[in-house]
Amino acid sequence: MFKKQLKITVKNFIAVILTGFILMACEDEAPVTEKIYRPVQYVKVQPQGAIETDTFSGVVEADLDANLSFRVGGTITKRLIKVGDQVKVNQLLAELDATDLQVSYQQAQASLQQAIANQRNQQANYNRVIELYENNNSSKSDLDAARAGAESAKAATAVARRKAEAARLQLSYTKLKAPQDCSIAEILADTNEAVNPGQGVIRINCGSCPKVKVSVPDQLINNIHKGDNVIVTTSAFAGQKFMAKITEVGVAASSGGAFPVEALLQGKCPDMRAGMSANLIFDFSDVQGSEQANRLLVPYLSIGEDSQGSFVFVLEPISDGIYHAKRRTIEFRAGSNNGAEILSGVEAGELVATAGVRRLLDGMEVKLLEKPILENN
Repeated sequence: MFKKQLKITVKNFIAVILTGFILMACEDEAPVTEKIYRPVQYVKVQPQGAIETDTFSGVVEADLDANLSFRVGGTITKRLIKVGDQVKVNQLLAELDATDLQVSYQQAQASLQQAIANQRNQQANYNRVIELYENNNSSKSDLDAARAGAESAKAATAVARRKAEAARLQLSYTKLKAPQDCSIAEILADTNEAVNPGQGVIRINCGSCPKVKVSVPDQLINNIHKGDNVIVTTSAFAGQKFMAKITEVGVAASSGGAFPVEALLQGKCPDMRAGMSANLIFDFSDVQGSEQANRLLVPYLSIGEDSQGSFVFVLEPISDGIYHAKRRTIEFRAGSNNGAEILSGVEAGELVATAGVRRLLDGMEVKLLEKPILENN
């Protein structure tokens, strides 16, 4: 009986020991986790071919957009127009208080009349002295003095006449008139306001047809010439196209290395208003060379910028569906709306991340998205 109980106790002890080892072995095993890869949107870099047309966005402007101002200072007493009015050439638009200038003009007129009278007296005296001198009743010095007096009076009259004319002009400058047929775009100063010479008072838009102004990158500006025909589109006239002619081509680049180009609409002009957005469509089918046929374009959002320069993330395969995102320094130039042209750093056929560039790190393992998704980068 005792031996049987001892045998059972030993068996239980061995079972407990084995159970402990099994539990210890289970605790030593690390949990199995699945590695998560960041999904990225991408594009395969391919030669884009020659561009036959290209579109640039700009703004509608009046053929003449100017701020009218008085040439003298004063207080505005009359404003005879309002925003939106159509005015004719030489139509009176506004007036200044002309009281002081009217007085100055009257004084100048009085001075002129006095100078004319003095000239008449001096000339009559000179004529008398000539007669006396011819009859030997006057000396040569008297003749010279009379001649000097007449010439001085004549010069004084000329000066007084110029002063009177200047005073008349100053008085006329208190009236602001339309330089041509225009529309009133904005009132910059109103009645009872004091204005300085040259200060804008009324903004006008003139011309029968508006123009569209855009900025063109340096690699395309040499293909655009004054007199070229272009097409204008605008969201205000959806689905319609209008003909325009290039009137100005910039010779100096503005900010960003782009050149200003202006096109004036032709024919029956639409009722486009200054400030509307518009597009110019250029036809480059006759000017694109073979060098354009192999240019590489990537979307603008695929390019990152930091203190080390411009870069993209090139996706290099590791295994089936898994890629390394490798930072690659590039050189590029802004193309058109189609994308940025890569000058160096990326080869045709390589894959480039197109979204989430700011969230990628050099060497990060990623997987490709079969279908593009919208993502803020």
